[in-house]
Amino acid sequence: MSCGHQHYMPLPAVSDDGSQSTKLADELAMLIHLGDLRPGAPLREVELADAHGVSRTIVRASLQRLEAQGLADIVLNKGARVRSVRSDAIPDLIELHSALSSLCARHSANRATTDQLHVMRRFVDMMLHVADEGGDAREMQHLRVGFSRALAEGAGPVIAERVRAAAPAVPHHDRALHDLSTAHGRKEAAQLARDVYNAVAQHDAKSAAIAAARMLQVHGDRVREADPPVEPQRTRRARAA
Repeated sequence: MSCGHQHYMPLPAVSDDGSQSTKLADELAMLIHLGDLRPGAPLREVELADAHGVSRTIVRASLQRLEAQGLADIVLNKGARVRSVRSDAIPDLIELHSALSSLCARHSANRATTDQLHVMRRFVDMMLHVADEGGDAREMQHLRVGFSRALAEGAGPVIAERVRAAAPAVPHHDRALHDLSTAHGRKEAAQLARDVYNAVAQHDAKSAAIAAARMLQVHGDRVREADPPVEPQRTRRARAA
C-alpha cells in the first residue's frame, strides 16, 4: 500500500555552468524520460520560449543539447521533435548504455567521494521505499535517472561530462518505462540499483561494472519480453524486393 507521499528527489546537476539553456534542456529531458513528451512530439521554439519565459536563442541551445544526447531530432526548416527510436535499434541503444554505466560504476568504485556515495545511497534507498510502498512507474523512473546521474558524477568530472554529452541518463525509447509498469518490475529495478551501489561502496570496481551491465541487461530483457521479435529493416527490404 502506498504511503500517500510523492517520492521525487532533487536530481544531481547535469552541469556546473548553471546556464538557462542547460536548465531548460534538463527539464525537457525529464519530461521525455517520464513519458510526458512522447517520441515524435513537436518541440516548438516559440511555445517553449513562452512557457518557460526564456528567449528562442536559449530554447534553440537547449534543443541542440537534447539532440546531442539522442533525445531530439532537429530538421532544417521543420523544427525539432522528440526522437523516435526504431524497435530494431533498441538493443544497440541499451548496449551503449550498458557500456557507459559499467564504465561509470567501475570508476566510481575507485573515485567516488563520501558525499557522492551518500547521494547514490539516498536514491537507492528511495527506490527501495517506492518499490515497497507501491509507488508508480514515473516516481521510479525519476529516481532511476537520479541514480544514474549520481553514478556518473562519482566516476570523476571528465567521464561525467563526456557521458552527459554523449547520451541521456537512461535509455530513451517508447517502451523505456515498460519494466517499471508492475510492482515486480519496480522492485527488480530497485534491487539492481542497490547491487550496483553496494559494489561501488565496497570499492569493488569489477563487481560494480558487472552489476551496472546487468542493470541495463535486465532492462533490455524486459523490453524484449513485451514485444515480438522485430525483423531487421534490411531483411524486410530484401524480401520486399
